[in-house]
Amino acid sequence: MPRDYIPAKDTVFQDWLGNFISIANANLATLGLITGDLTPLTTDKTTFDTNLTDAEAKKAASKAATQAKDTIRKSAEAKARALVKRIQAKADVPNALKAQLQITVPGATPPPPEIPVPPINLVANIAGTGAYLLTWDRAANSLNTLFVIEAKIGATADWLPVFTTTKTKYEHTGNPAGVVIMYRVKAQRGEIQSPPSNVAVVNEG
Repeated sequence: MPRDYIPAKDTVFQDWLGNFISIANANLATLGLITGDLTPLTTDKTTFDTNLTDAEAKKAASKAATQAKDTIRKSAEAKARALVKRIQAKADVPNALKAQLQITVPGATPPPPEIPVPPINLVANIAGTGAYLLTWDRAANSLNTLFVIEAKIGATADWLPVFTTTKTKYEHTGNPAGVVIMYRVKAQRGEIQSPPSNVAVVNEG
């Protein structure tokens, strides 16, 4: 896109417009103009000059006001921090009073970890030879809670970890057909595990 002959910057446009009017007035006949043709533009030029001067003055005043505001804020911040430092150093100031003063940093103290609760309604259904579909209800646990599936297979005495998922279902495959398997599920948040869910059994008697 070609550049416009009219300058974009206000102060440059002001000079350009003054020159245009001056040269045009000196060459009216050659340009096919009369004085009245330039009168409206000259009026606009006068108004523009006044408004530009006013805008520049206000811009300078605004900059000065902003600098003054920033300076006094820094002074106030320094004084406030000095007082807060004294308050924080006083061990017997109640936390509730500090909260009222709003001198604690939001989010500085992490919330206590969510305590997982036992999943409920664990059900194990036969999905195929040696495959069992487990489903359960997450109860009050949030969506990103881990669920740890454990099983006792056959005569195994201990609960063995099978799988970990954030979903509320799992298909356990590759098991010996007809072998009794007991399942349970625990919810886990961080390092904290809930008590186990109810036990679901497949191939029971």
